[in-house]
Amino acid sequence: MAEEKKSFFKKIGDALSNRDEKEAAAKTAADAAAKAAAEAKAKVEAEAAKLKAEAEAKKQDLLEAQERYAREAEARKAEFEARKAAEEEAKKNAILATHVVASGETLSHIALKHYGHATPPYYKLIYEFNKDVIGDNINIIVPGQELRIPVLPEELK
Repeated sequence: MAEEKKSFFKKIGDALSNRDEKEAAAKTAADAAAKAAAEAKAKVEAEAAKLKAEAEAKKQDLLEAQERYAREAEARKAEFEARKAAEEEAKKNAILATHVVASGETLSHIALKHYGHATPPYYKLIYEFNKDVIGDNINIIVPGQELRIPVLPEELK
């Protein structure tokens, strides 16, 4: 019977011991799960931070490209406008002929001779082109003045 008592107490001790071991194992498993969850969370946060940094870098690259394209477009526009202005100036300053004013001539005589028309748009064109030679009065031209006869603009052809 003494042996029965030992085995009974042994069984109780074993049972209690198993319970402690199970609790310790459960705690170890819970700690491992918490550690794994923390590592997974840290990994996800690191990946999110990496993706956010990459997205920010791409956004910055796009903004820089957009600014570069805007500067290039402005440069092309300025170049085009400068070229257009130079062409307009060249057309405006294109000379058909030169004419030395004779005694008794008027701007309408000269316009009729060079353009075939003696109307105001034609002789005023000659006047505006030679205003520096003629002066402020369209009606006074002096014999011997050398006038430049401009090429007709499209609207007068």
